[in-house]
Amino acid sequence: MRRIRGRGAGGTPRGEPGAYDAFISYSHAWDKDVAKAFQNALQGFDRPWYRPRSLKLFRDETNLAASPHLWQEIEQGLTRSRWLVVMASPLAAASPWVRQEIRWWLTHRSADSLLIGWTDGTLFWDSERAGFDWSRTDALPKQEMERAFDAEPRWVDLRWLRSPEQASAADPRLVECVAEFVAPLTGKSKDELIGDHVRRHRQTRRLVRTTLAALTVLFLLAIAGGVTAYTQRNAARAQTLVAQSRQLVAEASSIRDAQPDLARQLIVQAYRLAPTAEAVGALVDSYAMPRVVHGRGLVRATAYSSRGLLAVADDGLRLFDPARGTQPIFTKPVKRRATAVAFSPDGKQLALGGANGTVWLLDVTDGTRPRALAETSGVGDRGEVRILVFTSGGQLVATTWKTGAVLDVSDPARLRSLGSLPGYPVAASPGGNLIVTEERDARGGYLGHLRLWTVSGSARPRPVGTVASPPVGVSESAQRVVFSPNGPLLAIAGENSTVRLWDIADPARPVARADLYARSRDGIYSVAFSPDATTLATGDSDGTVALWDVSDPLRPRSGARLSGHTRTVGGLSFSPDGHTVASADAYDTLFDDGKGARTVRLWAVSGSERTSTFTTLPAEGTFPPAFGPDSRILAAGGEPTTVWRVDGTGAPRLLSTVETVNPGGQAAAFGTDGRTLFSGMPLKAWDMTDPTHPRPLTRGAARTVGAKSLAVNTVLPLAAARGGPGERAQVWDIGDTTRPTLLGTLDSADGGYQDLAFSPDGTLLAAPTGTGGVRLWWVARHAPPRPAGDLPTAKGTRALALAFGPQGRTLLVGDETGTISTWNVSRPGRPARQGVSTRHTGAISGLAFHPGGELMATAGRDGRIRIWDVRNPARPVEVTALSDGGLYPHATVGFSPDGRLLAVSDSAGTRLWTVDRTGILQQLCAESPRITPDQWAQYLPDRPYDPPCS
Repeated sequence: MRRIRGRGAGGTPRGEPGAYDAFISYSHAWDKDVAKAFQNALQGFDRPWYRPRSLKLFRDETNLAASPHLWQEIEQGLTRSRWLVVMASPLAAASPWVRQEIRWWLTHRSADSLLIGWTDGTLFWDSERAGFDWSRTDALPKQEMERAFDAEPRWVDLRWLRSPEQASAADPRLVECVAEFVAPLTGKSKDELIGDHVRRHRQTRRLVRTTLAALTVLFLLAIAGGVTAYTQRNAARAQTLVAQSRQLVAEASSIRDAQPDLARQLIVQAYRLAPTAEAVGALVDSYAMPRVVHGRGLVRATAYSSRGLLAVADDGLRLFDPARGTQPIFTKPVKRRATAVAFSPDGKQLALGGANGTVWLLDVTDGTRPRALAETSGVGDRGEVRILVFTSGGQLVATTWKTGAVLDVSDPARLRSLGSLPGYPVAASPGGNLIVTEERDARGGYLGHLRLWTVSGSARPRPVGTVASPPVGVSESAQRVVFSPNGPLLAIAGENSTVRLWDIADPARPVARADLYARSRDGIYSVAFSPDATTLATGDSDGTVALWDVSDPLRPRSGARLSGHTRTVGGLSFSPDGHTVASADAYDTLFDDGKGARTVRLWAVSGSERTSTFTTLPAEGTFPPAFGPDSRILAAGGEPTTVWRVDGTGAPRLLSTVETVNPGGQAAAFGTDGRTLFSGMPLKAWDMTDPTHPRPLTRGAARTVGAKSLAVNTVLPLAAARGGPGERAQVWDIGDTTRPTLLGTLDSADGGYQDLAFSPDGTLLAAPTGTGGVRLWWVARHAPPRPAGDLPTAKGTRALALAFGPQGRTLLVGDETGTISTWNVSRPGRPARQGVSTRHTGAISGLAFHPGGELMATAGRDGRIRIWDVRNPARPVEVTALSDGGLYPHATVGFSPDGRLLAVSDSAGTRLWTVDRTGILQQLCAESPRITPDQWAQYLPDRPYDPPCS
């Protein structure tokens, strides 16, 4: 049974508790799910005047046993209901419960309030008899309903309703059937009910749609708000990382000399946080930071060999190969402590001095496995050996504080003394023919001048002259007096912070040249000349190394000051190429307690200035550096053109010199095959299959003019070249290297050394015009070049340098005013300027785009070499002005195709920088110990400890 509870009628007041609109009776002929679905549909017929309150389902079964309690409950439901709805079917007609409900209803209520739902079987009304035809009707009980109706009763045909899926509010059949039932309950017509239901249904659908739309809008707003918040949060985090990165770079810059190991760690972490322009600049310029060799105890002496090995004499002997880092390749303890060290001119032998006048001779042909050759003791007064000098004549000068000896080392297995030295020796010339001693009185007091002695073979030293000396307060220093490598100059340091230079080309008549004035607290402690004698390094008691340009001894110029030591600088030595200065803490001075670890710092220098370049090639000329496609070969200089191996497996090595066609020099460029080098005007090709023996390929007349500017197409076999001043640029077909073919001549002006550039896809050539602007040309094989478009440039300016970006959409233009502009040339007929920089104060002489597309290098006639971040072409950002050892106003630049190297060519040579960020990061980590937790907390207090080089 199903009861629909609602507002009462008749005997039960509406709204009274327990009142029902209808009592619905059905049997098991109807499936439970179907009955439930119909019930929901009846309830869902929503309208303001009818809203069912509660429903309870009871399914009548024919086999239910009689129970007074069950009938009592049914009777209560009937009593409280206004209508009886009978779901007619043969099974319902046979049910005693249904029959009893009908009897009760017809006894206590009117037949007009009994409704019939036809669910199964047969119903047939006989109009003539005004009753059911019981011979054909089996869905209703005959005995109870034979005389119940005087007229045909209302019934609803529900025989079609057989599954819950059919009981859908959208099914018009169900709507009509439900309206049939609800109409008598409400006193409304069926059409009115259906119309109201449809309106209400539409209103509900509109409400649902509106609600869904509102929810969708709110959802989208929430998503947008979340995305905005997420974006803002990420932007804030990125800004924080950028700020921290820049701060770390600034911190590293402030401590790069005093604490270079920590500075390296901070730079790596700065780049790790955010690859800002400042962090990239710090990486590229990081080679200028000193490398630190940590001593074992007291560092007594350092020396470089002609083969590049560094020897450090401390508690023992340690050998280093600077190309491999700051870890020793050989370590050997010494019984009586090493006090002096020197290499033979060929770098194959090493002399080591110790206490008690002991000298050891070692074979260091293999630096990782030195071999003992000989040992001698008793040099002079058997005091501590302070100075060792190998002479070019196969002798070894060994001195103690009061005396010394000249040893014959021609037979390495047997050291032999050739004679003793005068008292108080302080220096010996590289050739061994001059000795400098201090003049002292009987009680050892210094008399204020030095004496020069000549030494010839095994003869006794002979005095030849004297030189005045600055006041001496640090005479125990082994490097207070030093000869220049070529002999003519003598440098003498004193306690009054003065270094005096003497020209001793004629030892009998020394000539004073100049005095160098330092700013030390207690005097100069050590001095050293560079191998070419053009630079003098001085080490003072404040821990500062000062560099001086003494190429003109009459007018020396001060250079860089290297401040990093916390103790007196007691030892100085230059590498054989002059590009590194090794400075060591003093081992015993009045200003040092002798405790604590000592260090040796290796400074990268170029002349009297610091530099971040790792090497300089002695390649003469300012023509652009040209790398082979594999980046392993470099053609440099141009006066003449020299070819170098720069594959990173060792120091750059000269392979060959290519014929230069005239004294003015020539530009050169490699073909795409890497085996052909082009130069000259008309164009000439060289076979570089064996780069040690270039072989000419082009036949014909000899070349008399060298190309000033030369570019090779990386896709098509084309080359563009221009000769001397006033000559127009030419485009050549170089498919046949034996006979290059001239395709056409451009209407171009005389620009700079790097003013011709092909686009990466090979279709465009950029060149200056006759009026100083820039024109783009379409190029193709076997066809003359055709104009493609002009860059609108300011009147009166002249383009001097051009370079395409690796994607071909960006063209860099450098002009004679020092302006660098970036252009979008993706549409050659309508180029658009994107950005401008005027950092250079002189005309642009060199311009190059990094193959990665993020960096460019520029050289200006103001002498500066600059690296730029051009990830945003509209706003080039300067990364760094390279520490290049001075100003070079006519430089040209070029990146290697693999992006590893930057080459800068000038009259001073071709300098190489490492710009491979991954390689630099690895090198910085290899050259410095991991940052400690305390250091991390000092510089990054808000971040958990996470060392960058772990």
